[in-house]
Amino acid sequence: MLKAVVFGGGRLRRNGGAGRAAVGPCVELSEGERGWHLTCFITTSPRHRDEQRNNVEAASFLNRANTAEKESAAFTLRRAELRALPQIHTLRCLPKPAACANPPTKKQLPPLASRRTFRLAISKWLPACFCATARMAIDSDNPFMRSGRDDLPPVDDLPVMEYFVLKQEVHLEVDFRDKCIHGTTDIFIVTFTDKVEEVVLDAAQCEIDTSKITIAEVREVNGEAIEGNKRKATAEYNDPYKKLCQPEGWNWRAEHYDLRRIRARSVFHSRKSDVPAENRAFEGCTPVYGSLKVKLRGRDDRDRPRLIVRKSTSNLDAPDKSHKQYKITVPFVNKRPRDGLHFVGVDSLDGRFTHMYTRHSIQPGTASCIFPCIDDHGSRCDWSISIKHPRTLGDALQQALATKKESGSLDKSFKLAEEDKLREMSVICSGLLMEETTDPDDESKKIMTFEPEKKVSVQKLGFAVGPFEHIDLSSEFRTEEDEVKLGMSALKVHAYCLPGRGEWVRHTSAALTMAADFLTYTFARYPFSNFKLCFVDDLVDDTVALHSFGFASNRLLYPEDIIDTEIEVTRKLVLILTSQWIGINMIPNTRNDMWLVVGMAHYMTDLFMKRICGNNEYRFRMKTMSDRLIELDVGRPPIFDLGANLHLDDAEVDLMTLKAPLVFFILDKRMNKASGGHGLTRVLQKMLTRAQIEGSDRSTILDTEKFKTLCEKGSRYRLETFWNQWVYGSGCPRFDVKARFNKKRLCVELTLNQVQSQKAKKPQLEKDDFLREIKERRAEIPQGETQPLFTGPMTVRIHEADGTPYEHILEIREDATRATKFEIPYNTKYKRLKRTRRMKEKHSTGQSMEVTENNDDALLYCLGDVLQGPEDQRDWELIDWDPETERKMDQESYEWIRLDADFEWASDMTRTLEPYMYVSQLQQDRDVVAQQDAMLYLAHGPLHPIASGFLVRTLIDRRYFHGIRTMAAAALTRQSNIKDIPLLGMRQLMRAFREMYCYDQANQPRPNDFTDKKQYNVRCAIIKAISEVRDHTYKCPMEARRFILDQLRLNNNEDNPYSDHFYISFLVKSLATSLIPSKQDDWLTRQNKIPNEEENSFLEEALEQIERVLRRDEWTNSYQNTWTLAGLDAKQRLMKAEVIPKNFTDFGQYLLDGTRDLIRIKCFEALIDLGAMMDPTFFSFLMYSFMTDRSPYVRSKLIAAVARGLAAIAFGEHAKVAKVEPTADDGDGLLLVQDSAQEIEARKEMFARKENLDSALKALKKEMEETYVADERHYSTAMRKALDHPDLGRMEVESLLDLASMMFEEAQNWVLTLNLPKRWKAQRPVQQLAKRLVVNFKSYYKIKPKVPLSVVPAASVPAPVSNGVEIKKLPTIGRTPSIKISTKPSIAGTPRQSSKPPAVLDTIVAQRQPQTNGSSASTPGLVAKRPRPEKEEHATPAPKRPKTDTPMEAKGQWKKRRMVTLKTKNPSRLAVILGKSLSSTPAPVRKALPGSSRPESSENTPLKIRKPLPSGDVARRPLPTGGSSSTPQHTPAPKPKISVSTSTPAAHKPVSTPTGRLGGVGSPAPDTPSSATPRPKIKIIRKPQPPPPA
Repeated sequence: MLKAVVFGGGRLRRNGGAGRAAVGPCVELSEGERGWHLTCFITTSPRHRDEQRNNVEAASFLNRANTAEKESAAFTLRRAELRALPQIHTLRCLPKPAACANPPTKKQLPPLASRRTFRLAISKWLPACFCATARMAIDSDNPFMRSGRDDLPPVDDLPVMEYFVLKQEVHLEVDFRDKCIHGTTDIFIVTFTDKVEEVVLDAAQCEIDTSKITIAEVREVNGEAIEGNKRKATAEYNDPYKKLCQPEGWNWRAEHYDLRRIRARSVFHSRKSDVPAENRAFEGCTPVYGSLKVKLRGRDDRDRPRLIVRKSTSNLDAPDKSHKQYKITVPFVNKRPRDGLHFVGVDSLDGRFTHMYTRHSIQPGTASCIFPCIDDHGSRCDWSISIKHPRTLGDALQQALATKKESGSLDKSFKLAEEDKLREMSVICSGLLMEETTDPDDESKKIMTFEPEKKVSVQKLGFAVGPFEHIDLSSEFRTEEDEVKLGMSALKVHAYCLPGRGEWVRHTSAALTMAADFLTYTFARYPFSNFKLCFVDDLVDDTVALHSFGFASNRLLYPEDIIDTEIEVTRKLVLILTSQWIGINMIPNTRNDMWLVVGMAHYMTDLFMKRICGNNEYRFRMKTMSDRLIELDVGRPPIFDLGANLHLDDAEVDLMTLKAPLVFFILDKRMNKASGGHGLTRVLQKMLTRAQIEGSDRSTILDTEKFKTLCEKGSRYRLETFWNQWVYGSGCPRFDVKARFNKKRLCVELTLNQVQSQKAKKPQLEKDDFLREIKERRAEIPQGETQPLFTGPMTVRIHEADGTPYEHILEIREDATRATKFEIPYNTKYKRLKRTRRMKEKHSTGQSMEVTENNDDALLYCLGDVLQGPEDQRDWELIDWDPETERKMDQESYEWIRLDADFEWASDMTRTLEPYMYVSQLQQDRDVVAQQDAMLYLAHGPLHPIASGFLVRTLIDRRYFHGIRTMAAAALTRQSNIKDIPLLGMRQLMRAFREMYCYDQANQPRPNDFTDKKQYNVRCAIIKAISEVRDHTYKCPMEARRFILDQLRLNNNEDNPYSDHFYISFLVKSLATSLIPSKQDDWLTRQNKIPNEEENSFLEEALEQIERVLRRDEWTNSYQNTWTLAGLDAKQRLMKAEVIPKNFTDFGQYLLDGTRDLIRIKCFEALIDLGAMMDPTFFSFLMYSFMTDRSPYVRSKLIAAVARGLAAIAFGEHAKVAKVEPTADDGDGLLLVQDSAQEIEARKEMFARKENLDSALKALKKEMEETYVADERHYSTAMRKALDHPDLGRMEVESLLDLASMMFEEAQNWVLTLNLPKRWKAQRPVQQLAKRLVVNFKSYYKIKPKVPLSVVPAASVPAPVSNGVEIKKLPTIGRTPSIKISTKPSIAGTPRQSSKPPAVLDTIVAQRQPQTNGSSASTPGLVAKRPRPEKEEHATPAPKRPKTDTPMEAKGQWKKRRMVTLKTKNPSRLAVILGKSLSSTPAPVRKALPGSSRPESSENTPLKIRKPLPSGDVARRPLPTGGSSSTPQHTPAPKPKISVSTSTPAAHKPVSTPTGRLGGVGSPAPDTPSSATPRPKIKIIRKPQPPPPA
């Protein structure tokens, strides 16, 4: 292999120091596997720290052999490929004058900007080196610190094309065995003007034969479209997905992640500006790739002259556009697709039913991976899709029936049952089935044709092929009464699933028919003819909504006896149905309008879920979402700007689905209040009905401003402020409320202070958000600023002393300050009813609690009035209010004050109310949101036995909503830590569980009965609360642990109609939680800890129960192996908490192929969480599993797991902080050891890692460099194989590049491998046969020239004379004025390191000295010295010198020379000092092959470090490279000067030339002069450099 090392680019230093740019070619020739190769190493270097951008020269050395007949070879690089190097502004080819008699000049070389490709012409003789001078701009910071900029011009968005697609017809055939589809597509294009010369289409990962693309002009005659003659079109196709792989010979590693990203930046690019979807038929379309270009005019048409007719300008009002229609036919083949298609059950080891389906993404570019099209969201057209597929499953896998004798094409890798071979294959596609026929050429195939009813974009089309079972949900779940009532509006709902899953589909999708009827009644008629839902395997997202069609993952299916997942699964399936109204039929105008689609679809879904689950469930969920949004929406972009970034990460979609429905919920509340009942539902009803009737683009496109206008008309309420705050703004309001009763004025003074600017603190970085933060920074997403003031109406409800609520509406205006004071009038005199005393009297007298007609106190005793008797209070350890508190309660003027009673704000309220007011609100307010507010206070309020008593009453009272009861159970955990009453909350929880679910206050549970699902949820909440109880030792009490273990051990589910799979899993997780202490013991406690036999025996018993659950799942499979998942999760958490020793084999045994995907994902996540990811063997296996796994769902989960593993390293979870711990010999046990300064700084650093992304990334890099540097090559190799895998999709490769950028430093070199030219030689054998001519042909690689090189003596040019001294002119310096100097010597075997610039400036003194007959040689340490000039006659060449074919008479004229770097701001001044002129003559370059060593040189011979160049009194550091030169005499000079010496100096001592190696490449050789002309000697005098400015 022939290698050339080129220095001059990359980051050699990251501390801001100056880099040394050195161009030192190094060439080595060796034999590779396929022959001889030429490899070029290219490294990069930064510029001086005082300059912001780099100006570095990168040299590309190419070596090709040519024949003596002067046949030229060429090496062509495309401009896009050059982006692997940083930005190149200029390119010049500089052949040596000695090697090329007529070198090209600058005028003969056009600039790079004027050529799409450029060619580096190779010289006619070998060897020859060509330098491509490049300018690079690289920042000195980390790519994350510089927001991911690659210093290249941004990828421009494709302009709007002046044509649109009228219709597209697709004819394709599915081949399951080869995992491919092939066929043709007919695209009908309508152009606007005659100026359209070519049509740009989108196509990716397809094989397109451009010679078979045809085009025909379509004309309209008498209202009918007549197709003209077809002709072959001139087309060009460049597959954009080729950018995801590196070309052959580039040899990129994982460290070249920046170069890989630069190469594929056009594939990863997302449009910065959207073209509105409105009026696309008049504006045009926007392709995403533009990879297929088809010329509309033929060659004859383009050569034909045009007739230009000037029209009158009087009729300018009527636009004159000549519309022409063309039909373009494109054949395509799509083999082993990366994106767009997914095949299941095709591999021999995959035993699932064979099927395939289309994949979709939010970002454009995936649809064009299926077939050529215009992948534009706003380009909607008519479609016709014809799919040819195998008739049966046996035909798809080439499995003939046993009865057939002709089984020549039988594939023995599959073993199908006979009944499976006969299963019919069917196609489920968007649109209506228009035709189904048998292929006339092959009876084993069918053709099915579908046509959507309305125009739709290609991104909303999808199809699936497989042995699906059909289930008519509408006929099975719709009653005859509803059928008659709906009439023609009744929607036909069809479900499709793989064989054997029909019952699960019926139970899972039972609510779809009811949802369709509800949406039809409430809003508008379904926009299409039917709805189809197909359940498939390996779907990345749970659901995908398409045109009259939807995909759902088989993970969502559940049998009839599963009750844990039914609500969430039903919500997801109904969301697909509602997306048909909003999202498919009505689309957003731009990506910024995506919040309308998401918000409306979820709003409609929530209304249906409210109907089947109840109003309390609906409001409780909205309140929970509101509290979650307040925590998350800090520093996040507004939902209007979030739509353009939904493709970055799933967290962006989660935030959109969280905030957009809440905004619509609040909008509906405010519109209802303003319009008197005409809320958002009526507005949506009118809008959907209009879209159904008209069907035009104007009525089916959603725009933010137009929707605001529509809402204002419907409610007669101005929404400008609401839009600015909740749509265009970010953040949520936080109120600090203070209320005071003014007795003089009989009013309640209420002060509202908005404190979101002070209290809104960005949450700490979580491991799940680490990759999202990096992607957002790379995409340069601006952070949202919290608004200081939110305005709008707020309802305040004051429950006065008589129990009557009075509502007051307050208006927070824009002109008000952040602290607004309101005076609310008081309506009644003080009349307090002592609730506690009346309850005692009623219980003591035995009065009935029934509510009479005249009982005004009915509302006071509605909830929480249980456990009031003396025995109950004694058994439950309940206490009442003390007399002082009761006296204070009697003096209050109101029971409680509730702000935002109508739930019109998604806000955080901090109220200064007394605890008994929150209790009154909890017990007397029927609104579940008010109860939830009171529970939030009690859950985080002060610890007190009275609070514990009210929580227990709430938990026991079944009249409360089950969500409030579960919150009460969770709040009782904190009540176990009351100071004087330890473990009170735990005892109350256990008594409540035994009271409701056990026998006679024992741990023996009753048989399970999950018919009451509310009680089931409360049951699980109590067990979870008990497992989280901790005593003063930070451990769960033994009594609580034993209680949970007994529930697991004694569980009985015999007579239960529902499954207990999830319940047992919950018990296993709770048991593991109880075993984990909340805080680790310190060193002293661990040393003095006495082994506890009871603790050890209980731990063994608990682990045995966990193992029993795991074994039980192997015998009888649980639903989706939930028992195995729970057992593995328990082991993972116990190992991480160091309760049990780490044992990776417990998880590794489940990683084999064939295990359920969910179990494999869980095992990988567990091993990564336990710190096994950085084990080289496991990391290699992880990357191998990632790139070879068949499921894209598994691959997406593995990427997220690796990101969390790197985040754990960045956060310091696996770092071992050195802590000074006292030894056991200290004697005094009371010795107090304070933390040292190092420990304090370490803790601060650990805290900063989760606060700042830059600190986390810096810590991750530090850990990789210090802790894992020994195994970095293993990580790099595994990551490189994954990046180069040909089956990974676009998003997967982009995520891998983000992970690689976190793990590795940018590479400092780049290996290029180029094949040498291949030649043939003919040879006749010695023994010839009679009447035959035998010639043997043998191939070889050209590595030597046929004609030896000869030295062309340079023409002598008379030098100018200055002061009687002849001065030789130097060639033109083809560089920038700033020239870098490298003064540090390079030691053999050690890579060259960058150093700081010298502190002095060099003053140049040039002297001419005559050359001796011999060239000076270096004298390495243990190598024979190069002969001196007087011993040159019979000397042999010294080692480490490249072999050249220079004649012997020229060898005596060789001389080693030093290379110094001259830095000046004025190059013309430097030329005057040297006595040269600024000519265009190219600078002489080395003629010898750099790095070519002589045969007699020794490879392992060390070289002697060269002596430093004498420079007067100042010590001079040695130069890194260059040959020896005569030792000049230096004299200090105050200013630059030049002098010429004509006398012959004494014989000087040669100085050795040190040479270094990089990656085993041969050492660089000294330059060889082209003639015997003596060279000027440069004398350097230093002078102090002025100090840099502060």
